[in-house]
Amino acid sequence: MKNTFTALALAAILVGCDTPATYKDADGRQLVVSLDKVDIQDFATAGSTMLQSMVTSPAFNRAGANPVLQVGQITNDTGTNFDTSMLLVKITSPLVNAGRVRLLESDPVATAARNNTPGASVPVADFVLKGKILEDRAKSGSTKQSSFVFQLTLVEVKTSLAVWQQEKIVTKQGTMNSIGF
Repeated sequence: MKNTFTALALAAILVGCDTPATYKDADGRQLVVSLDKVDIQDFATAGSTMLQSMVTSPAFNRAGANPVLQVGQITNDTGTNFDTSMLLVKITSPLVNAGRVRLLESDPVATAARNNTPGASVPVADFVLKGKILEDRAKSGSTKQSSFVFQLTLVEVKTSLAVWQQEKIVTKQGTMNSIGF
């Protein structure tokens, strides 16, 4: 009987300690930081840094008004599965919305509509954006460290030359997943 009462009291305490789910600012400092995977704030940090670097590069500015950008392959070479568009949208959306580039899409519905439109033609890309996301892990005692390396290259199509490259490393360290950024 005493063990049953103790177990029920412990269960009530554990249930009462749960934190209810709340909304958090996606750019805020109160987000969960996972040591074992890329978090949304990692994509935001890498995307913002890389976007600023690309738009201030001489090659990008020499391209003229509204160059056509095509997204190439972005390889996820990490141990976790995620959609690389989480990084790409952080870069391409501001460029498209500001009128800095036109994004060449290979959407099947758009392709079918274009094929059924007389005289329609596909513009040729001026640039292709490609890249890779890698990870490196280390551990010393109870401290774990995860580094995620975001690498992007902008290739000028007519010359096949890389005209811009950027690498952004996001490193997280701790003994367990936590809140904060």
